[in-house]
Amino acid sequence: MKILSIVNRKGGASKSTLAAHLALEATDEGLKTILIDMDPQKTLESWWEKRDEELPAMVDIPSNELEQKLTLLAASGFDLCIIDTPGDTTGNAESAIKAAQMVLIPCKPTPPDLAAVGTTISQVRDKHKKPYFFVITQAPSSSQAHIQAASVLSEFGPVAPVSMMARKGYSDVMGTGQSAAQFNKIAKTEITNIWFYAKEKLGMTNKTKKLKVAI
Repeated sequence: MKILSIVNRKGGASKSTLAAHLALEATDEGLKTILIDMDPQKTLESWWEKRDEELPAMVDIPSNELEQKLTLLAASGFDLCIIDTPGDTTGNAESAIKAAQMVLIPCKPTPPDLAAVGTTISQVRDKHKKPYFFVITQAPSSSQAHIQAASVLSEFGPVAPVSMMARKGYSDVMGTGQSAAQFNKIAKTEITNIWFYAKEKLGMTNKTKKLKVAI
């Protein structure tokens, strides 16, 4: 089972939105996907509770039990676990980074966000020695800010070639348990390409398998 943790110590970077949309992309490919929401705000879990479909699944795991429970999830047949984290330095974020095989760092293309992302990079790269990549989020379509931000971030690590633009549809579907890709073809292209990049970074194949869960 591959483990992708989505981390940024600054709040409001679209961590939960990315987690939800990437989980749906993976599920659509036939990958058995499970979500863990370690953010006390529970935005991702609230989104998931509005869904009727069985997958992606959701499980609530305390940070001090994360390593053990992830082993059980892998043994149960899951292909992918995506962990959403809080925008702080609590044990929840630390545990998620420690458990990850790859860390996704979302970042808005604004001067304050670019200035603040250094603390996350230090936490992921220097403290935990984890591989990571960036995704530009909430990029305004009326400017080239995302291109400039990608240039800045590329000095510190790989950047997904496609940004998540600032579309109202992304925030709307977080209140309905859906995906913006269902209603907007451009959003679908964005999310699909971000997922393809994340999958490549995780070293995942298209191989799927039947699932019998016993946790």
